[in-house]
Amino acid sequence: MSDSEGNESFSSALETPQVDIRYPLGKGEVESLRKKLDRIVLIQQTDSKYHKAVEDMKDQTSISLLVEPSFYGRHQATSVLAVATANDTYIFDIKALGCIFPEVARILEAEQPRKVVHYSHRIADHMRHKHRLTLGGICDSFVALCLARQERSPCSLPEAISLVFGLPMEGLVCEEVIGARESRRNFTARPLTRSQLRYMAKMVQLQHLMHDRLIYGSICAEVQRMSLEFSHNYSGFTSCDVAINMGPSSRFGFHLIDPSYKMTDDRGITLPTPDEIDRQELEDIKSRK
Repeated sequence: MSDSEGNESFSSALETPQVDIRYPLGKGEVESLRKKLDRIVLIQQTDSKYHKAVEDMKDQTSISLLVEPSFYGRHQATSVLAVATANDTYIFDIKALGCIFPEVARILEAEQPRKVVHYSHRIADHMRHKHRLTLGGICDSFVALCLARQERSPCSLPEAISLVFGLPMEGLVCEEVIGARESRRNFTARPLTRSQLRYMAKMVQLQHLMHDRLIYGSICAEVQRMSLEFSHNYSGFTSCDVAINMGPSSRFGFHLIDPSYKMTDDRGITLPTPDEIDRQELEDIKSRK
């Protein structure tokens, strides 16, 4: 598959105006990312590093996953699996390992830890057909992005990260990746370069942060507002009044919670299905020919 063919599959989300969903990284987040990029763990055999990574993944409530290549799902062999935990980044060289071993497969199939991925329909298809495993506990950052932007145009992971954090694309990609394009070598050549390792680590770490930022900063903003109001419910009351309204069956302040609140806009936007996304991509390709 040529570069030009691969590039046609991307429709840049940066080409059209979007709802303002920018959440710039704080100084602490930038420093944390820098430290994590300095301790990337490359795993090419089932040694102590491998087993430590497996145990670390098991202990997480959520992990971030990146598969290279995965854009064409079942049609390309797995080369690399990148995993980000709270403190570390593991790059599993599947080409060197030969396969995804059962202990890792069980983690990927389990509902816990949650798996933050981008374009889960492609990655799930890849895992199902290349490794006969069903990815479980999926939290898709692309779905979160669609809800936050209130529209459903295609957006690759580098584009999404650039859009959400306001980061220039050239600062995100590596030499083997130009703009939003796929890797020229699809990360299949060996050895993996330092820039490739840092690129994957950066993507998988920022993917997790982006997903949480979109969920809590945009989609759940109203829930957070209600939570804040509810938490201040007893402010300004005397101790006697508070005591009266703190009984086990008290509903004091419950009026501040809107139980009918729905996390969709007035237009009733629904989640995009894999078929809808693929159909949109095909239409975009035809329109540019």
